[in-house]
Amino acid sequence: MIDFHTPTLEDREWINRKIEETGSPSCEYTFGNIFAYTAKMELEVAEASSCLVTRCRFDGKLMYCYPIGNGDRKKAVEAIIEDAKELKSNFTLFGLTKEFADELEANFPECFKITFDRDGSDYIYSREELVSLIGKKYQPKRNHISFFRKNFDWTYETISESNIPDCIRMNEKWVEQSLEERRQELSQELDIIKLVFENYNALGFVGGLIRVDGEVIAYTMGERMNGDTFCVHFEKAFSSYRGAYPMINREFCERELSSYKYVDREDDLGADNLRKAKLSYYPVLIKEEYEAKYL
Repeated sequence: MIDFHTPTLEDREWINRKIEETGSPSCEYTFGNIFAYTAKMELEVAEASSCLVTRCRFDGKLMYCYPIGNGDRKKAVEAIIEDAKELKSNFTLFGLTKEFADELEANFPECFKITFDRDGSDYIYSREELVSLIGKKYQPKRNHISFFRKNFDWTYETISESNIPDCIRMNEKWVEQSLEERRQELSQELDIIKLVFENYNALGFVGGLIRVDGEVIAYTMGERMNGDTFCVHFEKAFSSYRGAYPMINREFCERELSSYKYVDREDDLGADNLRKAKLSYYPVLIKEEYEAKYL
C-alpha cells in the first residue's frame, strides 16, 4: 500500500520538485491547490516510484491524480491499482493530459475507460493579450475598464500581510451578497481562501487588490505554475462596480506577471456563466483534460 500522508508546508519543496520535472500540466498540479483543498477533499500525498501521487475523495468517489515526475509512472499506476484494491474501492484517475491519457492506454490497454473532461479543462491565456486587450473582440472589456477608471476613485496594491485582513473582509461581504442557494458553497470556499491567506507567504502566492474610496472591492491571487505560466486560483470582485472584474484582471497581469508568457485561469467546472466569462477573454488554448475509470 502506498504510504500516503496529509500534506503540510514541509512537503512543498519535494512536491514542487516533482511538479517541475513534468512542467505542471494543469492547475491540479500546483502545491497551492494541493494544500488548500486538503481538508475539503480528504487529500493525501505520497511518493511512489519516484513520482508524486495524490489521493482524495470527491463526492464520495476515490480518486487519484495521475502520477507526475521523472520516475516510473507505469509502476506508480500499478501501485495505485494495488492501493485501491486494499481499500476495496473502485477509483478514477484525474488530471490527465492527452499525452498522459495515451501513455496510460499504452501501458494498461483495456484496463481504463478514458473520457474527455471538458468541465475540468484549463483555460490558458496570453499574458500580453490580457494586458493590451487589443482588437475588436476586446472592445467590451476596454469599455468596462474605461468606465471604471472614469467613474471611481481607485488604487491598486500588491497583496501583503498588511492588507490581507481587508481582502478577507471584502470576501465575507461578497459571500453575504451572493444568492442564498450558493451561500453555503461560497462559505466553504471562503474557509479555503482564509487558509491560503494564513499561509500566503509560505505558499509563495502573489496577488493584487483594487480599492475604491479606500475600500477593497476586488482582489486576485495565485502562484507560479511553471517557467512561463502563472496560475490564478482565486478572483473576487463586487459586480456592482462596473468593470471591477476586467480591471483587477488587467492590472494584476500588467503589474505582477511581467515575467510570464501565459496565464492559466483554471477550469469552468461546467458552469455556463463561468464558461461564458472565460471564453470572453479568448484563450490561446483550452488544455484538454481526461479522466480514467479503472474497469
